Amino acid sequence: MKTTTVLALTASLATGTAFAQQLEEIVITARKTEERLQDVPISVTAFTSEALADAGARDIYDLTRLTPGFSFERINRYGVQGGVSRPVIRGMSNILGEGNASVFVDGILYSDSILSFPFDIVERVEVIKGPQAALFGRSTFAGAINLVTKKGGGEPENKLSVRAAQYGDYEGNFLSRGTIKEDTLFYMFHARYYTFDGMYRNTLDGDKVGDEESTNFDGSIEYRSGGAFSAIVGAGYSEDDDGLAAAVLQDRFANNCYLNSLRQYFCSPVQERDSVTLDRAALQGTEGLNRDSNRLSAQLTWDFDSFQLVSNTGRFHTEQEYGYDSTYQGATAFGTTTVPGAIGYTRLTTDPVRSQGVNRNEVTERTEWSTELRLQSSPDVRLRWLGGLFYYKNARSLEERHFVATAPTVFSGETQVENKAAFGSLGFDLTDRWELTGELRYARDRIGNLKTIPSTVLIEQTFESWSPRVTTTFKITPANMVYLNFARGIKPGVINADPRFPPELLFAGEERAWSYEIGTKNTFLDNRLTLNADVYFIDWINQQITSSYTFPTGGTQSYIRNAGKSEVKGLELELEAALTDALSAGATFAYTDAKFQVLDDAEALNLFGNLSLEGKRLPGVPKTQGSVFAKLKFGLPAELRGSLRGDYSYTGKKYDQIYNLADTGDQSLVNLTFGIDGERWGATVFVRNLTDERSTSSVTRYVDQLNLNVPQYVNANPAQNNIAGSTTLERAFFYPLAFKRQFGVTLNYRF
Repeated sequence: MKTTTVLALTASLATGTAFAQQLEEIVITARKTEERLQDVPISVTAFTSEALADAGARDIYDLTRLTPGFSFERINRYGVQGGVSRPVIRGMSNILGEGNASVFVDGILYSDSILSFPFDIVERVEVIKGPQAALFGRSTFAGAINLVTKKGGGEPENKLSVRAAQYGDYEGNFLSRGTIKEDTLFYMFHARYYTFDGMYRNTLDGDKVGDEESTNFDGSIEYRSGGAFSAIVGAGYSEDDDGLAAAVLQDRFANNCYLNSLRQYFCSPVQERDSVTLDRAALQGTEGLNRDSNRLSAQLTWDFDSFQLVSNTGRFHTEQEYGYDSTYQGATAFGTTTVPGAIGYTRLTTDPVRSQGVNRNEVTERTEWSTELRLQSSPDVRLRWLGGLFYYKNARSLEERHFVATAPTVFSGETQVENKAAFGSLGFDLTDRWELTGELRYARDRIGNLKTIPSTVLIEQTFESWSPRVTTTFKITPANMVYLNFARGIKPGVINADPRFPPELLFAGEERAWSYEIGTKNTFLDNRLTLNADVYFIDWINQQITSSYTFPTGGTQSYIRNAGKSEVKGLELELEAALTDALSAGATFAYTDAKFQVLDDAEALNLFGNLSLEGKRLPGVPKTQGSVFAKLKFGLPAELRGSLRGDYSYTGKKYDQIYNLADTGDQSLVNLTFGIDGERWGATVFVRNLTDERSTSSVTRYVDQLNLNVPQYVNANPAQNNIAGSTTLERAFFYPLAFKRQFGVTLNYRF
């Protein structure tokens, strides 16, 4: 993204003469009350349902190309390791454990993978940047993503929409909203069916991988009495049935640097691939994701003359099985005791390929429940206040099942989280232009693991924290402001629940960070141009990072430990303009400088001859991101309306690990849409990834379990066998295959 783009848009506005419309004004709830986006002294990127549809966004992953400072790992809809979603906001990344930013649905924490949540019922998305613990609570160390669902309304709405695209991509949605009892009771109902055949094939059986299927039902009932009390009760059910992930392993023979080290490495972007190699047969019909989930929520509100009482409660439950080949290279299909190319070699009895423990079916059940009660003043008074109590409980069980007697089930028990908190805020208008707000949250987390096999064992720790945030805002004019905020973020400790870990690895401590932000929000030309910008600095200590442990009985497992210190510096820019009555455009840009300041690592000593990784970039974080879009609207015969939109997004390379060697490569995506709308119907022809960009969205350091460090007679590079007799597994790298270019059409009918 170049500055000239911003200048060109501004110049076009300055010389334009035909203005017929203003930009849409967005109201958000990032501070637990309704406020105009342009009045909130926090960096927030918000999308209405119309903007989401306009950009062709199907899920949160699509929002990463439109939101500065926001990225998201996508291996498949199971999530990443541990089956959770890990959004990355402002460079605060992690590879294992809970994400540093969390997703909420109507203010209720949604810990499971969010990728199958139906965007057709989303009224608004708010990507809130910086620590949000003071008001949103736990797991908002770097920020929060809040999805606000559509509710019932007085005006009846019925909408049927379908999508048909290449690679067997079909989706149908039905949405109905309206009145049950006039002016009192309202409803929303939604049903969805989605199926996708996948874009790549498995070399071992020729079948497709990456296929997905979902069925969703969602609804809500809203009561408005016309008096003080109102209530909204919502529910949702989803069923997902996905195949093997379209993920590949780049084996050790591609390694091209540090060949004299024990584990060797790969430098530069990982290779593009056109297929995967996975042992589907060994999974005995359990391959892929099978998940059933349901959610319930209830928000009760009492409005009085000078204050409001709000209760927000929700429950989420999911049961799932995820079967996968953890070698990502079909290792067991090539023989469990032999190594390709190593004539006469027999794998050791402790080798996980020989035991077939690498073919796994992870069976999990998660139940989480939260409730918040808050009392808050009217937002229109000079002295504003808010106070509340919060309770959260999460229980997640995990079994790692295998398919032969040599690989028994690993019972990781039930990981339990209990959080109790009290929070409050106080805001005061010092003058008619100058505002000061302070927020504070006290939280107590009890984190543990309960195992009942082979005997009952409970291990747990308690973590306490105080999370403040102070914000000051100065209005230069009613439409232009500057703000300053600083906040302390706390991420609770974490348990490494695998029972094979030694006691000293069972827990990692809490993380802490101070975040400082200066920003400005501006509206010009009678709300036809918005320009928002911010710069920030994050001082981050005791960071939770990923390490690998080799068990004495064979095999390896990743775990979480605490590192030293990191710093993140960055800037973000958002610009949107109504250039004429027919043409609108926008641009975003983010620069993120996220580096370790203090971090020692044993493998770094082996690679570089130095324990210290000072100055290395954090993994999974692009240094630069940017996007531009333009949309042209025009009239057509028969009172039809047409539109043409183009989107370009750029994401810089992301490193796989703390060593900054292997990376994803830069990614550039181009999307085009052409739409026609009538009074009740609409049609859109689209192409996603016009240039067929194949750079992957993420890459993870791994091990090559198929090709051991024994004489490889088929290896064209003898240097890759340089460590004679080593029992250390060389590095490999796994990553999802990119979505190919795709053409399709969407149709919708309103009645």
